[in-house]
Amino acid sequence: MKNVQAITVTIPNELAAELNRLQKTEMKNCSSIVAEALKEYVEWRQFKGFQREAAAAVRAIGVYDESDVERIIHEFRAGK
Repeated sequence: MKNVQAITVTIPNELAAELNRLQKTEMKNCSSIVAEALKEYVEWRQFKGFQREAAAAVRAIGVYDESDVERIIHEFRAGK
């Protein structure tokens, strides 16, 4: 693997034990498991950010629940 950086992380003993179990079960090294978990966490945080932005955008146009969506669809279809 190129372009990598070694870091030191302190985790609780229970989490370290689970990491060791995963390492054996998944047949991956600790670095791979932690890197994969961190990547998924970063993607989840990005998704949550997009979700907040989208929620603010739809509230700005008056959409608060499913009935508002249905109303907008009906208005759109009636306008065609």
